[in-house]
Amino acid sequence: MPLDELYARRISTVITVTEDALARIEATLEGAGKSRHAADRLSSQPSARSSVTNLSPARIQRLRQEIASMRRVLEKVVERFDLRLSKPEPQQIIAAELSSLWVVLENALPKRLKGYGREWEPSEKTDWEKTIHHLLHAVDELRALVLNSTSDER
Repeated sequence: MPLDELYARRISTVITVTEDALARIEATLEGAGKSRHAADRLSSQPSARSSVTNLSPARIQRLRQEIASMRRVLEKVVERFDLRLSKPEPQQIIAAELSSLWVVLENALPKRLKGYGREWEPSEKTDWEKTIHHLLHAVDELRALVLNSTSDER
């Protein structure tokens, strides 16, 4: 059953974002597997061993199975609602990345970092807060450049 266009677009976006996250997780698992394999060969070198993932091959396999299961669920959703998935435009991808970055930065303000250990020294707190505000402003500037289609294209 096809959905209303707005629902279909939103669900398609959820599926695309989920697929992208799963791909990043798989890439991380691939790297973890390679790190473990290389460290096993160099097990006599303690420095190589200390950087190895704590994910066992069995756990990595289980994670891959769960990812495959999630993908099957997503495929069923695409079939069920007769969705047409398309890659987002670069502008949409950049806007989404900037939104995520803004949330990360906002959550890094000193007022949100309470409970992470010792209190901030006043000068450290001021410096960090200025840094975060500077970065937030830069993200807002980037967002405006990406979203403003009437700006000069040079």
